[in-house]
Amino acid sequence: MQNHKIKAFTLAEVLITLGIIGIVAAITMPALITNYQKKETAKRLQQAYNLLQQTASLAQVEYGDMETWDCFVKGSISPEEFADKYIIPFFKDTNIKKFGDWSKAGYKNPPKLMDGSDTTSGYYFFQVPQGYIYGISYYDAPERRVFLVNIDVNGISGKNIIGRDIFVATYGYNNEENNFYKLQMYNYNNYSRQQILDRNCNKTGGTGQYCGAIIEMDGWEIKDYYPW
Repeated sequence: MQNHKIKAFTLAEVLITLGIIGIVAAITMPALITNYQKKETAKRLQQAYNLLQQTASLAQVEYGDMETWDCFVKGSISPEEFADKYIIPFFKDTNIKKFGDWSKAGYKNPPKLMDGSDTTSGYYFFQVPQGYIYGISYYDAPERRVFLVNIDVNGISGKNIIGRDIFVATYGYNNEENNFYKLQMYNYNNYSRQQILDRNCNKTGGTGQYCGAIIEMDGWEIKDYYPW
């Protein structure tokens, strides 16, 4: 009878292979997780923004063109009144939770700006069944009242940072007259992508309010140059 040698890996070879696999996993996993988070964030922002756009369209069927709404006059209605009249009824869903301020909405601290500073706490919040939280605020420009919407794509469990998981839309505030009365991602100055990155969407002095406009410009994707 002939002797047959059985070929197999030695314990040392197995351990070396597992070690290499572990090193590769340690190197690649953070990048994979980050890419997943970016894709999920952009996807949820698009969905949340589209829901808001639908309510704006339905509200215009009910109340006429946005230009005729009574909310844009200085000193007119509050964020709560604006949301309860022009947004919430048009979600066509009775399971919407309303909150008078950020603490009642469940936030332990006010959302942060991209540079780490605090935002104003004067919001009126509501949460839809999809999990998105919308925070409504306003300020009076020289000629009219302006309403902003902070769109929190992952609720109170996220980082709660403008430009990271909270993005800003506005009803009609823009320095071009033809963009006055429409819902849009906040980009008052109509900056280019690079201008937004240089002046607003960055971690060194940037508020992050314009960041959502970059994601929209890029086809609802978060590109590598985005300050994640």
